[in-house]
Amino acid sequence: MRKNVRVKYSLSRPGLVCVVGLSVLLGASPGWSQPKPGDIFREFTFNYGKTQKVQFSELDPNCPRKKDPAFGMRDKAHQVPKNIDIDLDRAVRAEMSVEYWGGHIGTAGQKFRVNGHDWIPVPQPTGMSGHPSCYYRTLLGNNAVPVPLDHLRQGTNVVQFTAGPQIKYNFNWGFYWIYDFTIRVYYDAAKPHPMGRIASPTAGEVLGDRPAISAEVATSGAAVRQVDFVGLCEDYNWSGDGPFRQWQYHTEHGVRKHHIGTATGAPFRVVWENEWVPDQDQPMEIAAIVADTTGMSFMTPAVTSLGLKRAKRSVKMYRATEVPEAFGVRVQKRMTCKISMPDSPQGATKARLLLSTWSAAHADEIGWNDRQLVERVGVVHNYSFDTIDVPLDLLHQGDNSFSIYSATTEHAAEVNWPGPVLLVEFTK
Repeated sequence: MRKNVRVKYSLSRPGLVCVVGLSVLLGASPGWSQPKPGDIFREFTFNYGKTQKVQFSELDPNCPRKKDPAFGMRDKAHQVPKNIDIDLDRAVRAEMSVEYWGGHIGTAGQKFRVNGHDWIPVPQPTGMSGHPSCYYRTLLGNNAVPVPLDHLRQGTNVVQFTAGPQIKYNFNWGFYWIYDFTIRVYYDAAKPHPMGRIASPTAGEVLGDRPAISAEVATSGAAVRQVDFVGLCEDYNWSGDGPFRQWQYHTEHGVRKHHIGTATGAPFRVVWENEWVPDQDQPMEIAAIVADTTGMSFMTPAVTSLGLKRAKRSVKMYRATEVPEAFGVRVQKRMTCKISMPDSPQGATKARLLLSTWSAAHADEIGWNDRQLVERVGVVHNYSFDTIDVPLDLLHQGDNSFSIYSATTEHAAEVNWPGPVLLVEFTK
């Protein structure tokens, strides 16, 4: 049940009073997957890696390979508890997001549980034609699944993960990596929390290149530590969960990345480096997530009906289609997907591929329309966001082909779901 609460407060500019409608959610709601405008919450992140992309692993407990004395993971601990402290005072609901690499292709049954309660499936991406486990994927935290409040307790909580078998492409090694996880607890309006609103832009404005975005904030006690500005628009799917239109960001060890920007002091203002944000078919929204020094956060009401129009240029985004399962290559294997460009390349001034990869430093050739663009991108045994310039003379109106090839006998070079996108700048 949703209850509307009107809260009146003074913001940082003397004499200014703003009335903001807050939506307080009472009880669990499985449709929520990330904070929404009006939410009051705190994020409790298990910072296993802190500033490095370090991870812990989960192995299928019934993995047949564990019986092999030569199997290097036979002594790896399984379902080792991870402790995380949580504040439940005035809590109304909770959810958990997980930063993880999907692991060996076909690995299913990724689950977690809190304090020994029932297992809960780890969130999976959407939009593919087959089972999510059959696609290489790295999910980075802005999606979540509900956790019943009665699974949690005030103070220390124990979280465990598990893995299932490979349901396809099976080589008897169900396995995946977890970088970090965040339990997000939402509170009612009586919980002391920071407050704020977007000061610029205002509803209905049309934004151009590098617009200034600002917020006015207030506190009910602790000082404001930072303001993360986020946009609801169509863009590259940074979090790896599938949708291209959503509140755009991902997390790295619980810290937001690829969002509009972060301000850590007054005036709370950033410049949105939106050069490669594509043209929008629908109105955009902008909000701010205001966090204080205790970790309490408030997502401001959104400024709505925003447009995006550049004076002398436009940017088009073309998505991949026919993205294959197991989009990874090794041992002289080549794989492709299609990106259709319905527009004529005439007038194009720049073009680039943008993709999420895992261990793509093992590639030997990344190509476009049967022409090598680069040998490799990314890193070994970890994820990376990679951009590759595409020569304009290689752009075809209609179908284009992206390809990746590797001769390595080491780990495959993987292309993460939902595949690459082509971004093209046109002059007007």
